[in-house]
Amino acid sequence: MRLSISIAALALAPLTLAVTVTAPGTVTTVVNPNLFTRPSGEDHLHGIVRDPVTGDIYVGDWNEFSVGTTPFFGPYVENKDTIRKIDQLSEVTVLAYAVSPNAMTYNEGDRNIYVVVGGVACGSEPRAPGPEFNGLVAIDPANGKSRYLAGGPSGWRNGQARQAQFSGTAGLASDPRSGAFFVSEACRNRVREVDARGETVTLAGTGAPGDANGPGSSATFNDPHGLAYCPAANTLYVADTGNNEIRAIDARGSVSTLAGSPRGGFTDGTGAQASFDRPTGVACDDAGNVYVADSANNAVRKVTPTGTVTTVAGAKSAGTVDGVGAAARFSTPGDLTYDPTANALYVVDWGSNNIRKIVLATP
Repeated sequence: MRLSISIAALALAPLTLAVTVTAPGTVTTVVNPNLFTRPSGEDHLHGIVRDPVTGDIYVGDWNEFSVGTTPFFGPYVENKDTIRKIDQLSEVTVLAYAVSPNAMTYNEGDRNIYVVVGGVACGSEPRAPGPEFNGLVAIDPANGKSRYLAGGPSGWRNGQARQAQFSGTAGLASDPRSGAFFVSEACRNRVREVDARGETVTLAGTGAPGDANGPGSSATFNDPHGLAYCPAANTLYVADTGNNEIRAIDARGSVSTLAGSPRGGFTDGTGAQASFDRPTGVACDDAGNVYVADSANNAVRKVTPTGTVTTVAGAKSAGTVDGVGAAARFSTPGDLTYDPTANALYVVDWGSNNIRKIVLATP
């Protein structure tokens, strides 16, 4: 018997392809958390940035200082703080050593990773004896070589390159058009601006804690941490941690409040009707939306350019659970960075020493 197949019938037969769509708000863990956890339990992740050329992720890993004395050479300090690289296969390696790395940004001009280092909790003692560099460092991701751009011993002074002084550096962002960098000082309640040559000026904040909007010279902050520059709005956003607010600094240096209020809480809404609880990290997408690591709420929030706040993922109760939206759990999320190719966020989960990924929508 001869089997006859109609070509026309085959052409009309429906073709079904299995397509997997990841639901918006899906949270996954990027790497094995044991890669960041030492037996001493002293690791603590600070700062995160994505290299747009390679897709690699970089994170600051506070480990420990080894302080001691040798019979022949006297006192010594061994720094084990590092900048770690997470490649596309989720392999973790050490890029460079840096003392107390706090926040990072990528500079499109020289393709370097910039890191603010030396920051400590306000009022605490330095993590190592002797003068501690507090300022801005450039690291070449190709070879790990570093150079100082601005800063020196902890203090407060505007000026050129190594003459400038910082204290309690906590956040960092950059403007790809001008080449400028922005540094927040949690202890000094200021936001500083550093140009490509290292010249440092004060952009906003008087140094006194407060919640005043207005020109940069009279505006006040309370423990400012994360920074994000949004080209879509030509605006610098500040996670004003102590005020439980997201503040905005426009091109003229004027400060306003985008969302939140000092009372704190965990409420979606618009402007002052929304509430945060110690927002720490911020990042922008290409549309100008701001994403917030709401650390004490264990959640990641979204703020539109008009100030409307919604919760992307997480809930008030802490944990380390992958899932979608409110079913996922974070443990004190601290910093985050946006990946435009995947329309996703990478989040440093401080309490669990994890790097988490949140898919915002299928690109």
